[in-house]
Amino acid sequence: MKEFLDTQKKLIGIILVTSILFARCNLGITYSKWFVLINLLVNGLTFAYCLWLGINDKATIKKALLNPAVAWILFFSAIVIVYGHFHIRFGAPYYSRQITVLTVVPAILLLILFFYLKDDVLDVMSISGSVVIITTLITSLLYDKVWADWLKGQYYRVGETPAGGDIDTGNLILMLLIPILYQIIINKKIKGYFLFAVVGLFQILAAGSKSSVLPLVLVIAIMLIGSAKDKKTIRRNVIIVIVLGILAFVAVMLVPALYSVIGKRLVEMFVQTSATEIDLKTSTGQRLAQIAAFKEHFGEYPIFGHGFYAFKEMPYSALEAVRLNDEATEFMYQHLQLHMNYMEILFSYGIFGFIAYYWFPIYILIKTVRTNRQTIILVASIMTSMFFMDLGLDMYYRYLVPYMAYFLAYYLIVNGKQNEQ
Repeated sequence: MKEFLDTQKKLIGIILVTSILFARCNLGITYSKWFVLINLLVNGLTFAYCLWLGINDKATIKKALLNPAVAWILFFSAIVIVYGHFHIRFGAPYYSRQITVLTVVPAILLLILFFYLKDDVLDVMSISGSVVIITTLITSLLYDKVWADWLKGQYYRVGETPAGGDIDTGNLILMLLIPILYQIIINKKIKGYFLFAVVGLFQILAAGSKSSVLPLVLVIAIMLIGSAKDKKTIRRNVIIVIVLGILAFVAVMLVPALYSVIGKRLVEMFVQTSATEIDLKTSTGQRLAQIAAFKEHFGEYPIFGHGFYAFKEMPYSALEAVRLNDEATEFMYQHLQLHMNYMEILFSYGIFGFIAYYWFPIYILIKTVRTNRQTIILVASIMTSMFFMDLGLDMYYRYLVPYMAYFLAYYLIVNGKQNEQ
């Protein structure tokens, strides 16, 4: 057994990373108590393996635990726990320590695995990501009833799983695609990963998430341009990016299925942002109303915020028009949280909380500048994706994706510097 654990770190890493991502990001921890138990089992096995690694290699475990990344997640999570548990000011009553623990713990376990996997991290994340892309599609097909409408020729946004909605699935797949696209575009490993990339792309488009589609295009652009070694190749790759962008836009606007799930939403976004009146029956209209309400009320408690998810508790957050009948003649208005990580953190925890969360992503960006080409391309892709995800959703509380992404970026920087030395 000891020989197997010593010689098969990559295989074990693939199994554990895949298991963590499947359990937390496909099954989730709110739909069923059995899914919670599965998450606990996976985390327990990973913890036991990390403990064994730490006992046999104390120097690496110290590097994996005593660093800015772990300090960041523990400090910010402590802020969330205090605000959520003690209902500071107008904090929402639905804070869950289970969600915090089962988000923070697997994130730290992933970081520990990254440090022990060393130069195999990219391969592990590519293989694990490929598997989870498939399991996400299977889980969604079993769970999301909207897929049945596709068989009838009625195309709506799909991708819901027990762990989250279609937007959450789009964000997860985007982050999983980054190592895979790097393998295809930079390392030319097309045969091994092309099918998984196609399946992932399909899921992002089917989810109809603007926060995933646009950064996906930018990620491909970053990799194509970043991989060029001379001016001629740069010009060629820029032309390729432009052509791909145009073809993608044409497909989204002209193919009925794509127009139904994403093209129509893009049209709505442009129409609403130029309209003189806000339409609360549209997603963009709701976002504009949220931004207006945030601007009006943020100044009430700018330093330490209004409390955990306090915006949703306010009377002025009833901004989602929901039909009461099929004729759409009567509507009720539901309360919304701020569907933007930047505003949600600012409103809930003020400037104090905003700095506590975003100093680490900024730290990553600063450190990236002095690394190698591979690290710059990968980290730029990750951080670009997270920028747009945070624009479209409040990511900090319920999701493993941002912590996994930032920890992966951090490790890539650390490993890149070690390789240079």
